Amino acid sequence: MTSFDGVVIGAGHNGLTLAAYLARAGMKVAVLERNAIIGGGCSTDSDRLPGFRLNLHANFYMGMSHCPLIEDLELYRYGFSYIEPPVQQAAVFRDGTGIVIHKDLDKSCASLARFSRQDAETFRALWHTYCIEMRPLLASLLYNAPLPREQLLDRLSGPQAKELLSHAQHDLFSVVRKHFVDERIRTLFTSYMHVITTENVAGAGIVFPAIFANIASFTLPVGGAVSLVNALARVVEAGGGQVVTGADVREIKVESGRATGVTLADGRFIAGRKFVASAIDFPTTVQMAGEELFPAPVREKAIAWHWGNHSLVTLHLALRHAPAYRAAAFDPDIARAYNIFFGMDHIDEVASCFEDCAAKKFPKVLMGNGACNSQFDPIYAPPGQHAAFWWPFAPYSVDGGPQEWDRNRKDHTQRILDYWRVYASNLAGDNLLGSTLFTPLDVERLNINMRQGAVRMGAYVPNQLGINRPHPLMPGSRTPVEGLYLCGSSSGNGGGVNGAAGYIAANAIADDLALKRSWIPVPAPEWKH
Repeated sequence: MTSFDGVVIGAGHNGLTLAAYLARAGMKVAVLERNAIIGGGCSTDSDRLPGFRLNLHANFYMGMSHCPLIEDLELYRYGFSYIEPPVQQAAVFRDGTGIVIHKDLDKSCASLARFSRQDAETFRALWHTYCIEMRPLLASLLYNAPLPREQLLDRLSGPQAKELLSHAQHDLFSVVRKHFVDERIRTLFTSYMHVITTENVAGAGIVFPAIFANIASFTLPVGGAVSLVNALARVVEAGGGQVVTGADVREIKVESGRATGVTLADGRFIAGRKFVASAIDFPTTVQMAGEELFPAPVREKAIAWHWGNHSLVTLHLALRHAPAYRAAAFDPDIARAYNIFFGMDHIDEVASCFEDCAAKKFPKVLMGNGACNSQFDPIYAPPGQHAAFWWPFAPYSVDGGPQEWDRNRKDHTQRILDYWRVYASNLAGDNLLGSTLFTPLDVERLNINMRQGAVRMGAYVPNQLGINRPHPLMPGSRTPVEGLYLCGSSSGNGGGVNGAAGYIAANAIADDLALKRSWIPVPAPEWKH
C-alpha cells in the first residue's frame, strides 16, 4: 500500500499514540520508522547482555494510573501492563543513611522525619495538594494543548492556583530550597527534578508541582519498555493501519500549501490523503517540509533549538544478586526501593555535577538514579539472576568531544562502577556477571532525533516549555502548513512516557477533520477555588 488517510513519521510512543487514536476513529494510518525496530525512547535490548532485558532509554513510566491511553485504547488487551512497587524512591548517602518515599504517605513522612520533622510536614502538605486535590488539574494541563499565559490565568484562580503558578518565579534549586530545609532532603528533590532533564534556569521551577505529583507513581513496564509501543502498534494494525520499519523519510511533500505525504530515501512516495504527523524533532521536521514554509521566528527557533547541557550515561550490570546498598542497614526498605538516587550528599554537589556537564567535562561528582528491574519483574533476567542499571548525568561532548565516549569507554565504565561501589557492597567478584555502557553518543546513534543525547528531544527551559514548545506560532500541534502536525517530544507537553504529545495531536486532527471519536477527551484545565 502506498496511500493512507494519514502518515506518521516515527514509531516511538508518541507517534504510535496518535496513530492508535486515529485508527480507533476510522483512519487508515501508516507509521514509518527509520530504524529496523520500533520503540524510539521506549527501547528494550536483549543483545548487549544476552539473556538480560535492558531498557535503553525510558524505564520509569510515571503516572500510568492517570494516563488516558490505558483505558481509551484498551492497552491491557494488546499486551501492555505495568507494576507499581510499594516502595517507590530512595536516596542513599555516603554515611550509610538514606531517605525512602513509599506509596504509603505516613511511611514516607516517617522516613523524612528522621532528617527533618519540618520537611516531613511540608511533604505531607504538598502530597495533599498536588498528589490528591490538584491531581485532576495537573492531568488536564498535561493532556490538553498548552495555553497562552493570559488564557491560563483566566482559567485558574484561587490561592492554590496562585501557589502553583508561583513556582515559575524559581529555578530548580530555589524551588527546592523554598520547600525543604534539610540538605540531604534537598539533594533528593533537586536530583529528582533533574531526572526529567530540566535545566537549572530561572523559570524552570514551574515543573515542580507536576513532577512532585508523580513522586509515588513510578511504574515498571512488564517485560520491558518496548511493551508499550508493541501494544500501541497492535492497536494501529487492528484498525487496518501499518507500522513499517526501515522506512527512512527524507522529505515531507507539500503541494499548494498542504502536506500530501512523504518521500522515502529509496524514492518511494507514501501518500497521506488527510494528514501528515511528525513524531520526530521539531528542527528536522521544519527542514523536511521546507524552511521557507515557516515564519521567520519559527525558522530562527528551529536553528537555535536548545538540546540541553546534560544527557545520561547508563551502566547496565548483569548480576547474580541484586545490588546490596549499605544504607539498607539504616532503613531496610531501601532494599525494596524501585528508583534509587545516589552520588550526592549536598545540594552543592548537585550544582557541581551540572556545572561540569555545562562545561563539557566528565563530572567530578557522579550522581543519578537507577533500578534493579528484575527485583520487581523476573522477566528482565535469567532465573535466579538480576539486571540493574545506574543513570549518572553526563554531557554529550566530554573532555574534547563526543567521540571520547568511544575512545575511553573502558575507563568511563570503570569510573562509574567504582563510584557505584561506594554505595553498594556486592558489585564485584563472582556477583558481577557482565556490564555494558550506554553513552550519550549511543543515545544519539539509536535515535537520531535525540540530537546531542537529548533524551527528551530538547531541553526543558522556559522558552521550550508550555506554549513555547516548540513555538507560540504553532499551538495545539498544528503548523503553518495545512495538514501537517507535530506529535513528538519537542512539541507541546512532549517529553517523558505519557503519550501527551501524541494525544494532543490526535485530538487536534480529530477536531480539524470532524472525526467521530471513540474516546472522551480529557476536560480542559480549570480551577476556581
